[in-house]
Amino acid sequence: MTIQQSVVPAIRVASYGLSKPYYEKLGFVELWTHQFESGLPVFAAIARGNMQIFLTEHTGDCAFGGLVHFYVPDVDAVHEEFLQQGLHITEPPGNDLGPSVRNMLMVDPDGNRLCFITVTPP
Repeated sequence: MTIQQSVVPAIRVASYGLSKPYYEKLGFVELWTHQFESGLPVFAAIARGNMQIFLTEHTGDCAFGGLVHFYVPDVDAVHEEFLQQGLHITEPPGNDLGPSVRNMLMVDPDGNRLCFITVTPP
C-alpha cells in the first residue's frame, strides 16, 4: 500500500529564529514564513524531501511536546547523517515497535518528539 501525505502537522516552538537552525541540521529547508507584522508570532512551513511540517509560535495553535512520525527509506542512514551534524539522538535506531519497524527518536529544543521510521517487509 502506498500512502501519499496530504496532512501537514504543526509543531509549537517558542522561537522560530532559534528553532530554524536545529531543523536545518535535520535536513529541513524553509518553504515560507508568515507574520502579521514585526514582533508578532511567526508561522513557517519547512520540508525535508516530500515531508512537510509547520512550525508555529502562535500559542493557540498547539502545545509544546507534540509527536510527529517521519517515514524515511533508511533510518540508519538518517541516524548517521544526524550524528555528522553533531545532533543529540534521544533514542538511536531500534526495533522496539516490531521486527519490521525500525525507529529513532529525536527531541527538539522545545520538547517536541520527532520519530524517524523505516518499515521493511516482514
